[in-house]
Amino acid sequence: MNEGFLYRTFLSCKFAMKTGWKISKRRVILEFLHWAFVYVDWLIVSCVLIRFILDMAMKRTSFEKMMLYVWSVVVLEALLKIFSRYFESYVKPVTDVKLYDGINRMLYDKACQVDMRCFEDSEFYNEYMMAVSQAHVKLPETLEGVCQILARFVAMIGGMVIIYQIDRLAALFIIFPILGNFVFYGVLNSRIFRMERENIVFQRMADYVNRTVHLGEYAKEIRMTNVFRLLKKQYDRAVAAIRKVIGNYSLGNMILFWLFQYFTFTLLQEGAVLYAGYRVLVSGTMVFAQMAVIQTTMNSNTWTLIGFADSVMVIVKNGLYLEQTRHFLQYEPAIPEDQEGLIPKLPINSVEFEHVSFGYKDSDYVLKDIHFKIEGNQSVALAGYNGAGKSTLMKLLMRLYDPGEGRILVNGIDIRQYQVRAYRDLFATAFQNGKIFANTIEENILMGVHTDAEKDREKIERALKLADMYEEVERQPLQEKTILTREFSKEGVVFSGGQNQKILAARAFAKDSPIAVFDEPSSALDPLAEYQLFKNIREYGKNRILFFISHRLSSVRDADMVFYMKNGRIQERGSHSELMRQNEEYASLYRLQAENYLT
Repeated sequence: MNEGFLYRTFLSCKFAMKTGWKISKRRVILEFLHWAFVYVDWLIVSCVLIRFILDMAMKRTSFEKMMLYVWSVVVLEALLKIFSRYFESYVKPVTDVKLYDGINRMLYDKACQVDMRCFEDSEFYNEYMMAVSQAHVKLPETLEGVCQILARFVAMIGGMVIIYQIDRLAALFIIFPILGNFVFYGVLNSRIFRMERENIVFQRMADYVNRTVHLGEYAKEIRMTNVFRLLKKQYDRAVAAIRKVIGNYSLGNMILFWLFQYFTFTLLQEGAVLYAGYRVLVSGTMVFAQMAVIQTTMNSNTWTLIGFADSVMVIVKNGLYLEQTRHFLQYEPAIPEDQEGLIPKLPINSVEFEHVSFGYKDSDYVLKDIHFKIEGNQSVALAGYNGAGKSTLMKLLMRLYDPGEGRILVNGIDIRQYQVRAYRDLFATAFQNGKIFANTIEENILMGVHTDAEKDREKIERALKLADMYEEVERQPLQEKTILTREFSKEGVVFSGGQNQKILAARAFAKDSPIAVFDEPSSALDPLAEYQLFKNIREYGKNRILFFISHRLSSVRDADMVFYMKNGRIQERGSHSELMRQNEEYASLYRLQAENYLT
């Protein structure tokens, strides 16, 4: 272990103690007292009591005095046991829940602030998964480990003092378990962590296949195709890779474990017995009572040292996980969700892109030199093939990302000067791959924003009617209180893909924002349903700036402005009729789609 590694472990332990203290001071205090009392009990019973009784026996102390001492120890031990049971049976389970809740709330708050581009970074995502998946387990384990180390260290010092008082040379035998635990066992645990870290990618692959096979949303494809063979090959490759990694470490781990056991147990116990036997039987410089005390204390100290080393290795190993958690919680997003700034003033009169370029990776631009200005309440359609950058352009407008070059202005002000939450509240959105949550229809539409029951009801009704889902929802026994998905309720309703898209559209319709963004809101709808939805979108967008993306060009005909995008650029711009007169790529694609509809 180098200094940097030890320092990082120290920082992780400090983080665990500080976080535990912040969440539950009671847990930290009682955890330490619990382990202190455990080793006080051990030191008294295993070392002090035996030595005292043997000394009294050799001095022929009266039986009454001996029993008075023994019963005092028994009463003290009973009180310590009562405290330990109270801690283990009540305090620990209750505060475990508190720690679980506290650390997860911290992680949730941070996860809601992580920049969107981080989720496209596989290295960050792997570390993120380590941080969030293990924190609630590693935090209490590290708290316990630190308290154990402190208590065991004090207990070992007490045991060593007892041995040293009897025989100074006997105390040197403790060197063997120290080597076994802190050299060989330390290297072993470091190798195990590296092995687990190498396996995390392959474990995620195996978990993905396992999850996919068990989720209902994939069941149709699995039943109707041969995709399971593909998944099984993916699973087999992941398992083979895990086995290979384990195989690379197995021989070295086996040797290290043997060395750990040999130094920790064999050399210590057999060496101590031979040494004490020599002193008693050959040199006659030690009595049997002293030999018994040394042997008992040595054995107890060995197990305490093993526990001490185990605790050290636990906090070292957990520290490597908590290091990810610590880094994640210390992560400073490029776009802080709580960023202060100007509050946007209504009405919104203009949206402008000034030569904006952007890439998810710095050197790979997916949008290049985008420039336009929308003034007044206009409807803007973004058209073009998949991958042209349409959705990315809208993400930049909503400030889910910041451009690499250029500026985006709303009401003539760079959007980076606005308060983030106030700015994003300007948008009503229906995302292309929007998600339905395992909650009621009402909450899936309002998304946690409530006023009063009557106004909410009116808002939901209007939104559902615009989305052409009102009658379907009214047919449900609980209407807007109906639970969506069967994640937590067998009475939950599972809508079709098209119906889910209408719920997502209703989510946008329910929000009275000055800018609306509909990203492929009709991809799962038939042409008639799509026509009706876009008619309602245009109606909803009359008094606001409206952006919408559609792969069906028949839906964009009535937009005030059409941007036809290709290869990250706006290749053509103008109204539908203007683009048709230009008779370029947009016009050709529109005629091709129109022929398909006519056919």
